[in-house]
Amino acid sequence: MEFGAGILHILVLLSLFCLNTSAAPILNKTMNMSYQLAVELNRSASALLDLYLSAQGYPFSNDNAKLHVCRVEVKCLPRGQLANMENNEMLRRIHTGVKQFDLHLKNVEVQQKNMNSLKKEMHDELKNTRTQLISLQSNLRLILDIRGYHVPEELECSPEHISIPNNLFEQKQQGCAILREFKWYMKQVLKSFHHLLRNAYGKAAVNS
Repeated sequence: MEFGAGILHILVLLSLFCLNTSAAPILNKTMNMSYQLAVELNRSASALLDLYLSAQGYPFSNDNAKLHVCRVEVKCLPRGQLANMENNEMLRRIHTGVKQFDLHLKNVEVQQKNMNSLKKEMHDELKNTRTQLISLQSNLRLILDIRGYHVPEELECSPEHISIPNNLFEQKQQGCAILREFKWYMKQVLKSFHHLLRNAYGKAAVNS
């Protein structure tokens, strides 16, 4: 009986070892792809803010005034630093954050369409950015699944809590504030992935 239990224990360990071995290349590839997406999203965030401000007219297009008029409170924006967090919790927080920002960018797109000011260049950049955000969400879900870490589907703020103001100037302020925060957030995400990859390759070098 003890011999059979010992064999079963060995088989379980072997199966777990094979699972981890086969999952490792997928994990590394997905992590690298996610880093590249973060690089692109960091670029997109900066481009989107510049395109948005240039399309809104004065004072948003004025370098001296835009920092002041864009400082308004927007509900449901991801907050807090991503640094100094446990790796899985950091990935989970990024997954929730990019999912939340995708809803905000959808609102920016609707707002600009309503004002008939959605230029083709901005439309293309918004569409491309939202596609990248969805791809990053998918990658993060896969990474966390492989690591055995649960990814919650619910958001802290549901879509109905993210509304567009009726006042035109306030709409522009909100759009500007969202894109400024998005630019800041993607810088944090890029730093986080750089940190994760550096640690992963550092450990691999030590173990090799």
